[in-house]
Amino acid sequence: MTKDNKFLTQFQTDSESIGFVFMKTYSSWHTNIKNCLKKQSITHPQFIVLATLAYLSQQPDEITQVILSNKTNIDVMTISQILENLEKKDYIKRSCSIKDSRAKSIQLTQKGLNKANETVPLVEQIDKDFFSTLQGDKEQFMKMLLTLLKTNMEG
Repeated sequence: MTKDNKFLTQFQTDSESIGFVFMKTYSSWHTNIKNCLKKQSITHPQFIVLATLAYLSQQPDEITQVILSNKTNIDVMTISQILENLEKKDYIKRSCSIKDSRAKSIQLTQKGLNKANETVPLVEQIDKDFFSTLQGDKEQFMKMLLTLLKTNMEG
């Protein structure tokens, strides 16, 4: 690189960039989650879908890939791949939807519920430990995250 090539940034240090700091913080949290879940033989995306399915299964409504996609903000094709892997592990079963013949209805198996109940407390403990540093600011931080999410959701 020659001397007249200048990196075009408004920041003097990387710690001034909110996006960079957010990414590093997320990466640190995500590494803790991935390492924990790896010991449980489940990936983080599989965990997200399994936990969301367990949560949604508390209601009598039919659950489809589109519903899971909307709830998790994971695209439908990726949800389909994750469900395929969860089905191979016998954590879920898919059948034709009662309401829409083009859709698949997703049900949690007992083995899937057991895995969700085994892993959710582990992830919740990681969250508790990771965010405990915020102490009294945690509630405000959560409100701020929800504001960002609500304001910037695609679609």
